Amino acid sequence: MASVIWIDSDIDDDDDFIEIIEASPRKPLAGPSTIVNTPRRPKADKKRYRAESPDSDIDIVEATPKPKVPRSVPQDHDDHAMAMALQKKWEDEDAIAQKQAAKIEERSLKLVARLQEMDQKMAEKRRQLAGSQDVPDDGIVFRVVVDADGKTIEGDDDPDNAERLEVVKKDFEQAIAGGLKVKTVQWFVNAKLEARFEAAKAQLVSLGIDATEMNLFHGTAEANIQPILENGFLIPGVSPGVQMVNGAACGIGIYLATSPSTSLSYTQGASRMFMCRVIPGRTSPKISQAVPAPLGQNGHESWTMNAGVYVVKYADLVVPRYVVEFQNSYNAHAYRLPVVAPPIVAPLGGLGVIGGMAAGPAVPFNYAQWAAMFMAAAPALPAVAAPAPKRTRATAAKPRATRAVKGKGKAKVKQEDHDGQYY
Repeated sequence: MASVIWIDSDIDDDDDFIEIIEASPRKPLAGPSTIVNTPRRPKADKKRYRAESPDSDIDIVEATPKPKVPRSVPQDHDDHAMAMALQKKWEDEDAIAQKQAAKIEERSLKLVARLQEMDQKMAEKRRQLAGSQDVPDDGIVFRVVVDADGKTIEGDDDPDNAERLEVVKKDFEQAIAGGLKVKTVQWFVNAKLEARFEAAKAQLVSLGIDATEMNLFHGTAEANIQPILENGFLIPGVSPGVQMVNGAACGIGIYLATSPSTSLSYTQGASRMFMCRVIPGRTSPKISQAVPAPLGQNGHESWTMNAGVYVVKYADLVVPRYVVEFQNSYNAHAYRLPVVAPPIVAPLGGLGVIGGMAAGPAVPFNYAQWAAMFMAAAPALPAVAAPAPKRTRATAAKPRATRAVKGKGKAKVKQEDHDGQYY
């Protein structure tokens, strides 16, 4: 095979020449034709098998290496994800709590309608009692006590009275879900408090404000029950001679609940609590520690977050009507929201034996949300630092877990330090 080479001369003459080179047959020149015509060797199989011993019955299989899994490293966004998950959990709990509170409130409204229907039958008798000229010093002109069997223990043995108190008894036991058993139901009519209540109701109606009544519960110490029956509820900073010391978590006012289980822990071991005749009026979710303006000029008459608790700003809109004596069959109890109260107090807004009164809320459901609300409303409460955990090899290797333990430790110490103050 020969190769042809074109040679351009650098000389100025026009003669270029072509040189033909004869290639040696032993050593062919490398070129396109050589590469194309060169035979290719087939690729060897990359997978190699180990030789099997003829004397062995064991098949030798080459192990496949496991893929490397990247090691997860905690990122900063992990804390955010945990916080969002916790927030979602709280929101779900709040939604359930609001549904439960709505059911209880609906039952309370039905009870009010039933009692008002009974009131119409006894309208004349009630007017005579409320307008009695011979009013004793304590203001109580009517008292009926009926036991769990409907038998009249004290007062007028009227079938209508027994029927009325039987309705109260059933509502109380249903609301507490069987944890408490009613022993007696006492019905009181205080002429002074009834007249004050009716006047406030008429004022709201004249202003076009909703005056729908509710039956709400209120727990307090045993020593406060009789003073409340005689004088009604007093509000710190509003009622004469009653001073606010440190305020209250959800604002000043009378704290009431739609369920007796909420008010139970505020009885301080007593076996009686109030069922009150209440006009919530216009409600607001905004907490205010300020003394409210005169009735009808404040923009709202009570505070609530639709969780079964009302803080009524005006004593004239709350009148104690029934005292339910109960037996705690299953040691039923409820947790409490943190409260800051005067020295001589009744923690759920009860009248003290020397005229002092606290405004302590009875709030069920989501503890974390309510505790956070309290810390925002009463930041003066001193924080209690948690003891530093011992540094071990485990905690040193996991600083993120250590921080979580510290946070839980703080919450636990606070709860123990303020035992009896938390809801």
